[in-house]
Amino acid sequence: MSGLPIKSPMNPHRSLAAMLIAAIMLATILLAAPPLRADSPQQQWVGDLPIMAGMTIEPELGFAFDSPGGRIVLVFASSAAESDGVFAYYNDALASLGWAGSDGSWERGDESLGLAQVDTSVGRLWRIRLSPR
Repeated sequence: MSGLPIKSPMNPHRSLAAMLIAAIMLATILLAAPPLRADSPQQQWVGDLPIMAGMTIEPELGFAFDSPGGRIVLVFASSAAESDGVFAYYNDALASLGWAGSDGSWERGDESLGLAQVDTSVGRLWRIRLSPR
């Protein structure tokens, strides 16, 4: 014979045990992760504008289009949140996206973003307006 060592086939019980341990570890990691909620701020966007959790968009009132000078987006949303909480959310969220400004008026590049409460035919709403500067 040739002197090469003869390898025994892999023990099927070890292979099964290794796969079972890996599956348990994966399940533990997935179950320990915080759940993603559909209404979390990371999940609600209109274009690239964040929409605060708890805001309800009024789709029949808003619009978006590209103009020769840049894009224009108008979103109307209702919210039970106090004004201070809404402005605090947008101050933080927009700053993390590169917008400069605060409390209702922000700028980034060639765009401006305004946030204000307005009275409409369906009641008092928040108006988010993105437009060229």
